[in-house]
Amino acid sequence: MMGLDTLLKMIETETREEIERIEEESRQQSREIERSALHTAEQDREKIEQEGRRQAEEERRLLLLQAEFESAQRLREARWEGISQAFSEAEEMFATLADSPEYPDIIRRLVLEGTEVVGNGAVLVYCRTKDEEAVRLAVSGLDQAEVRPLPTDDLSIISGGVIITSGDGRIRCDQTFDTRLDQMRNLLIRRIQSLLFGGGGSGY
Repeated sequence: MMGLDTLLKMIETETREEIERIEEESRQQSREIERSALHTAEQDREKIEQEGRRQAEEERRLLLLQAEFESAQRLREARWEGISQAFSEAEEMFATLADSPEYPDIIRRLVLEGTEVVGNGAVLVYCRTKDEEAVRLAVSGLDQAEVRPLPTDDLSIISGGVIITSGDGRIRCDQTFDTRLDQMRNLLIRRIQSLLFGGGGSGY
């Protein structure tokens, strides 16, 4: 029969081995938990870094878009300001053109253009009373052109130029400076709009 001391030693040995086994399993589990935690932490760190990079890139993209928008806005404002300034200067120039020596030559070109519009035959050339002398000089040699000064209170012609109609008055061609300037403005605005906002046009 196994002695008591021997039995106790066997139990002690088995217990110690079991304890060592449990401790080793615990250490392995701890290492697994640590590895898993490190892996999870690394994944979280990468996610955070990726999210941070994504947010940083998104912020950078938004800043670039904002800068591009502001730059385009300043460009549009500068162009519109340039157009307004150009037409203000043109209006001032037209206001003094009637007093220049070139005025009869300008009127003659306007009359010839208007005559082509209303057709061959007799034409009536309406002008401001103050421009009558210059207009008569302009149409000299044009036998079928009849000059008709407008009453001083008639505001059909403000800054200069002429209005040409067929002899019967049925066809009319407005060759006043105001109308010509408006036509130029509208044409240029359409071109600018095409350039700034897309579409056709020859640009600016």
